[in-house]
Amino acid sequence: MKAKAYISGKITGLSIEDARKNFEQGKSAVEKLGFIPVSPMDLPHNHDQTWESYMKEDLTALLECQAIYTLPNWEDSRGAKIEVELAKQLGIHVIVIQGVSN
Repeated sequence: MKAKAYISGKITGLSIEDARKNFEQGKSAVEKLGFIPVSPMDLPHNHDQTWESYMKEDLTALLECQAIYTLPNWEDSRGAKIEVELAKQLGIHVIVIQGVSN
C-alpha cells in the first residue's frame, strides 16, 4: 500500500481560489513523489468553522500519514508551523519545499 503525505501550507489570508490552486499543485507534486496526497482543502470540515476546529480535523488527518509535504508558503502559516512541528516530534517524514508562493 502506498504511503500518504499530508500537504501543509498557508490557507488563512489567501483567497479560496489561490489556496485551492496551491494545494492542487501540492497534490500533483506529492503524487509525483509516489505518495497518496492528503489535502486539508479536501477534508469534509463538518464543524463550527473555527480555526481551532479546522486544526483539530487537519491534525487528525496528518496523524494518519507517513509524511508531510510543505508548500512554499508554509512558514507564513501558524497552522502549518504547528503541523510541521508535530510531524517532527512524532517522527513523521518532513518534505520541506523552499520558495515563495501566494
